Amino acid sequence: MRVGDIINNNIQEQAIIIPRLLTNNICINAEHIIGREKELKIIAEFFTQNKSTVLLNGIVGMGKTSVATKYLVENEKNYKYLAWLTVQSSLAETFTNDDVFLKALQIKDEVKKLREEKQFDTAFKVVLHHLNCLGNILIILDNANDLDDLKKYKGLFDSAQNGCRYLITSHTIPEYWTIVMIEHLPPDEAVKLYKKFATHHIYVSDDEIKNLLEKLSYHTLLIELVAKSAYTSRIAFEKLEKIISEKFIHDPTLNKRKVATGGHGDSSHDNANSETVENYIWFIFKNISCISDTEKEILKAVALLPVATTFDEDFLEAHLKFFGIKNDIFNILDELVGCGWLQLESLLEKRAYKMHPLIADVIVKKLEVSVAFADKYITHIASLINYSSLNPEHNLFENNKYKHLAERLSDLYKNENTAPVAELLGNIGNLEQEFGFYKKAAENKEHALQIAETIFEKNNATIAKYQSNLATVYRDLGHYARAAELLEIALASTLKNFGKDHPSVAVHQSNLAIVYQDFGHYARAAELLEIVLASTLKNFDGDHPIVAASQSNLANVYGDLGRYDRASELLETALVSELKFFGNGHPTIAVRQSNLAIVYRALGRYDRAAELLETALTSDLKNFGEDHPIVSKRQSNLAIVYQDLGRSDRAAELLETALASDLKNFGKDHPTLAVSQSNLANVYSELGRYNRASKLLETALTSAEKNFGKDHPNVATYQNNLASVYYKTGKKAEAKVFWQAAYENCLKNLGVAHPYTIKSKEYAEM
Repeated sequence: MRVGDIINNNIQEQAIIIPRLLTNNICINAEHIIGREKELKIIAEFFTQNKSTVLLNGIVGMGKTSVATKYLVENEKNYKYLAWLTVQSSLAETFTNDDVFLKALQIKDEVKKLREEKQFDTAFKVVLHHLNCLGNILIILDNANDLDDLKKYKGLFDSAQNGCRYLITSHTIPEYWTIVMIEHLPPDEAVKLYKKFATHHIYVSDDEIKNLLEKLSYHTLLIELVAKSAYTSRIAFEKLEKIISEKFIHDPTLNKRKVATGGHGDSSHDNANSETVENYIWFIFKNISCISDTEKEILKAVALLPVATTFDEDFLEAHLKFFGIKNDIFNILDELVGCGWLQLESLLEKRAYKMHPLIADVIVKKLEVSVAFADKYITHIASLINYSSLNPEHNLFENNKYKHLAERLSDLYKNENTAPVAELLGNIGNLEQEFGFYKKAAENKEHALQIAETIFEKNNATIAKYQSNLATVYRDLGHYARAAELLEIALASTLKNFGKDHPSVAVHQSNLAIVYQDFGHYARAAELLEIVLASTLKNFDGDHPIVAASQSNLANVYGDLGRYDRASELLETALVSELKFFGNGHPTIAVRQSNLAIVYRALGRYDRAAELLETALTSDLKNFGEDHPIVSKRQSNLAIVYQDLGRSDRAAELLETALASDLKNFGKDHPTLAVSQSNLANVYSELGRYNRASKLLETALTSAEKNFGKDHPNVATYQNNLASVYYKTGKKAEAKVFWQAAYENCLKNLGVAHPYTIKSKEYAEM
């Protein structure tokens, strides 16, 4: 292979130098890979037919990655550029997180900026666009097993141009893809593979080896493990054959004589096949390999890491030291590679290692990688992902870097009832909530609460913490009644445990007040938040972020009560304080700017409100990406101010974008969607699009009545807005009915002196 080739290219009218090898893990030798000529020929034929994507399918351990490697080595001369990417999470993140790959393409800074803005899909498209511009490139995409992900991006791969080719390995079968099946090895090829590694059996006849390998059903991974283990243990063939014949077939853990190789894809049959292979792997481990106690401890520690993921020497050295393994680790790692229990890869100038998913499963199950073994490590990872928006020392994106380590531990131990597991799940949920993945956040936080309720007494403070955290997600999902129920229980418990002045009590009171605010119980919310502010001022310095958050929450309720001057004073104080702690561009600053803008709008300061909301929106787009629920909220608020300023067309554009985002994030019945529908309807009404406006408001009103009941202030808002549209279209009788209902609602909830009540009365008396 022409490893040193550097190729000049011209992308977007700028001459740049692109290295031929776009990633640093390109294999240059495939002599260890036996056979597969038939499959290689089929792949080549498909690419010759201008198929841009070919997917290699087969059950785990059948040799898909080896086939891809051999195709690359044997055909590299046909391509100008080569890349190898291993999928660790989503396809979009795989293409946008490899800094070596992005640096080679000369787009590292561009993509990094999009990643920081959480615009993963946009970043993904940018990378694919540059690959198409290069042309004549082969990209191996290994371990792409997420069926939904493959379906989502099929169109992008299929539209590859200029000789850009993707060879993908997967144990799933997505519909309508060009697929090459990777089955068990033919007997002659299986013998060659065995001899490649078991060189001390070189003089054994092929028929004897075939007889042995037939018992393994010619499964690629099993053959390699048996051969390598036999060689490193120096077991004579006769002894090996005896072990296989006398114990292998009859071992009670092996529930089938042969390893099934059909039934590819995500299915229970495929899972059963994998389980069978796992039993065979464990038999090899017990009866053929000579594994020391130190090697077992290393395997156990590595099995806690994400599977099929490469980790370099520096990371593994630190990881193994955490488990007390310090001496001569690299020699031991290489010995484990020789036995087949680890795989070796190169990464820049460092060596790197990974573990096959099936082997990781075997290690976890058979070497008793229990939750007790992992207990301190779980606590460590939980601390690395611990994030609070009120802690100025926390960095959301820095904490999120370790989430893949936490998710591996969650996969292994989420059904274990221990305090560290509960903490891990709760912290994963916090990160997911920050990024707008509310359903996933709720699942993890529900699980954390279930564990806490199992291991602690009823009124334990930890249970109250998880109840409060879960309630905040329920509020995001629009489950206000359940959120209030949990928060009232948590508050009662915390008051009992700590007394009224404890900071934890203030947290629960604040969260409960915000839910009361959602229900339109503004007076009760204000009462609680005044208590919270007094408590936080007592417990913290006046400039502390927790004090600022309390001021902001109280200000929001004062705004609902029409006390705009007091609300603006509190918010201005909070904003000044938090700018000292967080600086411009922090998500918390955007929240304060938005809240203050809403109050300025109520005071008629439209230009200043627009300025603040534009700044907040720019910040949120950078921090969260265009599809985050917070971004749609900012767009909606800014649109309302634009409407006040007479910029109705721009307001409509923003609200249409916000509505589409809310529908995607929440579904049609969520309260947030009704708010977006109502706001957009108001703009449509100004633009004379009355039919569309009335339909949106009717839908919003029905949704609000379903979610809150007929006496909620939001219902009054939608009634007023719908009445205005009816009045403009000549439906004056219908309009009067809705105005009267809105007035009675406001009178009940807001009092006679509230601006909304006064305005509703004026309309009702028209």
